[in-house]
Amino acid sequence: DLILAVIGDIGCDGATYRAMEFDGDGVYALNIEERMTLCNMVIEAGGKNGVIAPDDVTLDYVNTRDHSHKPYMVVKSDSAARYSFEKVYDVTKLEPVVAKPHSPDNRAFVSEIRGTKLDRAYIGSCTGGKLTDFRAAAKILKGKTVRIDTFVVPATTEVRAGLQKEKLNGQTLEDVFRSAGAKIGDASCAACLGGPSDTFGRLNEPLSCISTTNRNFPGRMGHKEARVYLASPLTVAASAVTGVITDPREYLP
Repeated sequence: DLILAVIGDIGCDGATYRAMEFDGDGVYALNIEERMTLCNMVIEAGGKNGVIAPDDVTLDYVNTRDHSHKPYMVVKSDSAARYSFEKVYDVTKLEPVVAKPHSPDNRAFVSEIRGTKLDRAYIGSCTGGKLTDFRAAAKILKGKTVRIDTFVVPATTEVRAGLQKEKLNGQTLEDVFRSAGAKIGDASCAACLGGPSDTFGRLNEPLSCISTTNRNFPGRMGHKEARVYLASPLTVAASAVTGVITDPREYLP
């Protein structure tokens, strides 16, 4: 929601060849994987890279990774650093956001387009296929059944294993998705970048799809006339349950 709001504000060329740095209480309230989503998407605004200054959450994450035992240096922006421009957002007032076809900066609030009919839902990719994303989606889908074809694609084999191990109220995340009627694929990019016609989740017809992926240009997920709406895992999961674009807050405690 946050990064789609930012891209919708500054446009797909708003950060061309610049670094985008995120700061503030709202940013540091996010876990590492949620911060990854922010940084992952800066290229959709033309950004060269996205950075968040490391804090204790960052260092704890790095130090607990199996392959991170080599010495490293913590790098932060200079206190007197000057920026091309700054934007301030009040995340307490942020509503669920979608990017309408056919560009990540074609921003709309869910409240503006709720009820838009969908044919498919897709939860996956490097942007929206992390374990945090699946935890969020599972909270919505637990005990429910999807009304449209719903595809789940973990970003990595580690995430795939996590779906089989992590539980929500005694049920593995994988079982939550299967019980809801979702189809689970192997760890891959899958339909995020289109691929051959037999690619898992690919849009081979001019369907309307809501997806946690990062791009919705014509043909990106397959058919050139398909319509792809980008959204958070919560919004995608809620919309999968109803078959139309839905505000996930209706399904959250």
